[in-house]
Amino acid sequence: MGLISILVDGFILLFSVLLSLAFPLMDSQTIAPSYLHPSFLVEFKQQYERDYGDYLMKEMPPFFVGLVWVEALFLWPLALLNAYGILSRKKWVRTTLIMAGVGSGVSMASIMSELLGSGRESKKLVQMYSPFVVFAILATLRGLFPPRYCSISASNAPPPAQKKRV
Repeated sequence: MGLISILVDGFILLFSVLLSLAFPLMDSQTIAPSYLHPSFLVEFKQQYERDYGDYLMKEMPPFFVGLVWVEALFLWPLALLNAYGILSRKKWVRTTLIMAGVGSGVSMASIMSELLGSGRESKKLVQMYSPFVVFAILATLRGLFPPRYCSISASNAPPPAQKKRV
């Protein structure tokens, strides 16, 4: 169980760091004017759109822009907190993992249903979004189960307080 927990923590940590970087570099271009971003980032996003056929990033339908706002205001700060919480083994990381997992899961459910329901998806594009689904599931499950570094055994617990008899 310890090895699985370490692997899951590693995946969530890696993904949280990637999300922390991806939003300001790529996703923010969906909600902010392109002139606010360096030209090499705008070109990188356009190249991604061409290579993966990501019509959502290119056409920016209103529901997708709304999901990017959710990412900006909710998921991006949680990704930063999750990375810090996992690295420093904070007890509260379970709460932020559940929040990030459920938030990502809801977003990915709507994105994947659009991709698969529209008939415009490519295999490459579905493969690009699939790790986000895995992240949502693992982050939620990891938040629901006690981490290996937060367990308290009976021997570590302080003895119960006793009243003095007079």
